[in-house]
Amino acid sequence: MSFYLLFSKKHKNLGATLAENLVSFTIVTTTISVMTPIFFSQKEENVNQKFLTGAINLSKEHLDDLRRQKIIDLPLGKSTIQKETSGYSYELKQYICTEEPIVNADQSVTCKTTIEKENNLRHIILSIEKNEKQIYKFQTAFTRLR
Repeated sequence: MSFYLLFSKKHKNLGATLAENLVSFTIVTTTISVMTPIFFSQKEENVNQKFLTGAINLSKEHLDDLRRQKIIDLPLGKSTIQKETSGYSYELKQYICTEEPIVNADQSVTCKTTIEKENNLRHIILSIEKNEKQIYKFQTAFTRLR
């Protein structure tokens, strides 16, 4: 009996009509058009997060290198270094000052570098950039303990 129902003439025309096909096509294209920008923005956010993670790791490594040096041997003033980490190349701008630096409105840094024998305090600003866009910036101070 079930064999007869499968091949009966009533059930032969089970295909979709043109209207049904157009509705399903419209639903699929609308879904794809809505999801595509979300996908690409998520991909861009992933890349930016990788840049930020690399910049933070680079700043930690560089600060550890500075801490290993004697405080009087640190290069005072501004210096720019090209470094690579996690497969990305970064530009690291380093400011080492003897007095607290001033960050101006245009993000430039005024850094005093007068050396006094009693002054063992160094203020450090590290700014990490990629493609001339600042990704990470931090400021710290450290001194030699007696």
